[in-house]
Amino acid sequence: MLKNLIQKKLEQMSILLKELKELVLIPFPEFKSSFKNIRSAERNFQLIIELASDINAQIVTEMGAQTPDTYKESFKRMADLKILDEEALPEYIKSSNLRNILIHEYDFDEDNFIFYKSAKGFVQLYETYIRTIQGYLGNKVE
Repeated sequence: MLKNLIQKKLEQMSILLKELKELVLIPFPEFKSSFKNIRSAERNFQLIIELASDINAQIVTEMGAQTPDTYKESFKRMADLKILDEEALPEYIKSSNLRNILIHEYDFDEDNFIFYKSAKGFVQLYETYIRTIQGYLGNKVE
C-alpha cells in the first residue's frame, strides 16, 4: 500500500481542514466582508475534497477495484468496500457536488452564505473521514 503517501495526504488534509474550520468560525458578516476569507475557504474546501478523492482512488485501486472516474464515485466505492460509513455517503456526495459547483464557476458571490453554511457543516464530516482512514491504515499490514 502507498501508506506513507496516504498519510502525507491526510496530514495535508488536516492542515487545510484546520484552516477551513477557523475561517467558518468567523461570524458570517465578517467572513463575507473579506475576499481573502471567502477565497481561502473555497480553495481549502476544494483541496480537501480532491485529497479525499485521491486517497479513495488509491485504496480502491489497491483493493483490486476499478479506479473511480469521479469524486462521487470514489466515495461510493469506499462505502461499498465498507471503509466509509454508508450512512454518511449522501453527505460525502453533497460535498463533492459543492466542490464541483465551486470549480465550474457557479457564482457564489451572489450567495456566499450557501457556501459558508455548507462548508461549516462539512468540517466534522472530514474530521471523521481522516480518523476513519487513519484507522483503516492502522489495521493494514505492510
